[in-house]
Amino acid sequence: MAKRSGVRKHLRKPNIQSEVEIRVEAPVNPSEDPQKVIAAIENVIDRCSPEFRYGSRAVGRARGTEALSLIYEQVRSRSAMGVLRRMLVDNRSGDTTWFFLNKQAAAAGIAAIIEDEQESPLGPIRVTIDCEELDPLVDWLVPET
Repeated sequence: MAKRSGVRKHLRKPNIQSEVEIRVEAPVNPSEDPQKVIAAIENVIDRCSPEFRYGSRAVGRARGTEALSLIYEQVRSRSAMGVLRRMLVDNRSGDTTWFFLNKQAAAAGIAAIIEDEQESPLGPIRVTIDCEELDPLVDWLVPET
């Protein structure tokens, strides 16, 4: 699977000054190849280098809004902005929030937002975002309609 790289031309930058840290975690089931799970994460989160850890999880980190570029683009093209915005608001705790992506869709380079872990039979990819300016970051990623 080809790894994407680079920032999209039409990615608007958010008006924030603080660091943005993204943590990504996905279960690796006994029936799965850990490298394929790692590739799925790399397909949807730019500048992320996940590793197989703890015997059953792929874990990675990325910094900056560029890491969210595919999600930024795809939620607009799929009309999934309302679902993602609701998840980011509902799952917020202080300067941190999170959402789920479907692992199988990510393997194909598609950032499919899911609301429940059960929507991804092999387990979801959990994306956690830490940022001191979380409100403007959420407004940038998924503007209120």
